[in-house]
Amino acid sequence: MRQRQTRSVILVVLVVSSTVVAVGQQTPQLTVVPPKPTCTLLFRTGSCADLWTNYNQAVARRQQEEIQLYVNRQKELASQAATAPLQQQIADMTKLSADQQAQISKLHQQMQADASAALDARQNAHQQGLLEGVGIGAVGMLVLIALILGVRRISRGFTITKKSQPA
Repeated sequence: MRQRQTRSVILVVLVVSSTVVAVGQQTPQLTVVPPKPTCTLLFRTGSCADLWTNYNQAVARRQQEEIQLYVNRQKELASQAATAPLQQQIADMTKLSADQQAQISKLHQQMQADASAALDARQNAHQQGLLEGVGIGAVGMLVLIALILGVRRISRGFTITKKSQPA
């Protein structure tokens, strides 16, 4: 039972100390200013003089720390203000680059589709030309055959005789 209580106490101490450390990392520890002495300073030595000296030193340290915090915060704000346009410019450039990449991809796909369509059109034109050529050749051949047959039919009735030669 005693060991169990010790473990839980150690666990609570660890949790509390880790919380204090985490809080300490978030905000810097400022010097604790002791309460203002209520005694009246009559001599430069003695316990009242020590209280006033400690109080004044703590107040001075605290003011210096507060000033340093203020300066650091102003530096941080100035840094953010100075880098904000650059960060915006970086974001704009990144967006522009992404848009251009998308446009390049789209144009690449369109080029591939156009090349495929041109190949198909060339193939179709070649095939159509071949068919038209065969058709024209066949019609020409039929016309030629008809012409030959027509000339033969017309010329059937004609006879060629040799003229007699006068001697």
